[in-house]
Amino acid sequence: MNENGQGELLLGVLAPHPPLLIPEVGRSDIEKVAKTRRAMESMALAVQAVEPDVVMVISPHGPILPDGIGIWATNTLQGDFHRFGAPEVAFSMDNDLELLDVLLKEGESLSYTLRRVDESVLRAYRISPELDYATLVPLYYLQQIGIRTPILAMGMGFLPPRKLYQFGQVLRRAVERANRRGVVIASGDLSHRLTKDAPAGYSPSGKIFDETLWRLLSEKDIDGILNMDPRLLEEAGECGYRSLVMILGCWPEEEIATTPLSYEGPFGVGYGVCLVQSEKQPTEGLVFQEDSHEHPLAQLARNTVEAIARGEAVPEGGSVKLPRDLPARAGVFVSLRKAGELRGCIGTIVPTQRDLAREVIHVAREASTADPRFAPVGAQELVDITYSVDVLGEPEPVEGIEELDPEAYGVIVEAGGRKGLLLPDLEGISSAEQQVAIARRKAGINADEPVQLYRFQVQRYH
Repeated sequence: MNENGQGELLLGVLAPHPPLLIPEVGRSDIEKVAKTRRAMESMALAVQAVEPDVVMVISPHGPILPDGIGIWATNTLQGDFHRFGAPEVAFSMDNDLELLDVLLKEGESLSYTLRRVDESVLRAYRISPELDYATLVPLYYLQQIGIRTPILAMGMGFLPPRKLYQFGQVLRRAVERANRRGVVIASGDLSHRLTKDAPAGYSPSGKIFDETLWRLLSEKDIDGILNMDPRLLEEAGECGYRSLVMILGCWPEEEIATTPLSYEGPFGVGYGVCLVQSEKQPTEGLVFQEDSHEHPLAQLARNTVEAIARGEAVPEGGSVKLPRDLPARAGVFVSLRKAGELRGCIGTIVPTQRDLAREVIHVAREASTADPRFAPVGAQELVDITYSVDVLGEPEPVEGIEELDPEAYGVIVEAGGRKGLLLPDLEGISSAEQQVAIARRKAGINADEPVQLYRFQVQRYH
């Protein structure tokens, strides 16, 4: 409830809906949308943070009626993923019928046509009584972290953009008058024509549409979104534009804030995740950024740790393509941090696997499950963990400590078959003497034992 004692629309979300985002459906293919999956998990945390008491979902695959916006009016809303080979992933949710009544009255007072989708309408238009997958995919991520509020589900409308935008204004007034704390989700993929093997065939307009919409959304250019060329929309083969426009109208244009979380286009289809809210309603304690600069090695480490924590299939090294400028084989260290604090770090001084990808997978597994200082990483921690991968250069022997530099070189100390290693450029290590002393302790080498010293350089990837 806001400071005036009324209900409030707290957060809007643009969320894609490929069924393979559901692990039980996507199985190994879910690795190919790892970036989108992480963004959906972040989206769910953002929803959890604002503590809604109703979640509204607008779906392009929901009840589409010729004369207005269709809104589900049955007492219970149900659905599952049996069409996609996962009938065990099933939902049963309460419908917020009180909010529905207020919304219908609000629409009537503003001459905006809204339709109650009850059993008679389902029969008349031959609409399935089950919720569509585009509604269920984002709800899956909410339920995974325990959000089980009543929902209000509806289809989008084939109306002019300005008219669809007006729906958001109607919805906001209804939420306020019904005294609800609401979150609204626009379910929708972007272009289905990004590549030659795309499901709807290829069109150069696909990439143009996705890039243009994403830029306008990032710049909060609502007028630009509403005035996008209809021919471009048609040629791009999109299915999320109208749902998005409907939620953008929930906030005054001059107040709106957008936070893009991720965009990618696997399988020839654009998947974008974005938060929308008022600048006056910051999501306290949560910072989300689109992770477009994650290096492939850090991403491989992340995908490995996440798969292990969730009990899923680990990436296969032979199928991983890495940049050509990386060495074929090398020693590797993988470091995990949580809220800035070390959460696991293990590595290899020399390569132990057939190639670099397998080395990273092996070491990431060990860092997340076998570092004796920490318990294995749990699935609930994944959203808070950051990754770095150090690829070690060839160690070279040095004559004395004066040839070391803790910022530029890592160090290896060796005595009697015992070896200790310390990476370069570590916080709190300001001298070569400190560096060697810590490496000695790690190897169990006494301070007065003679040692052979080696130095090495690393390339660090985040």
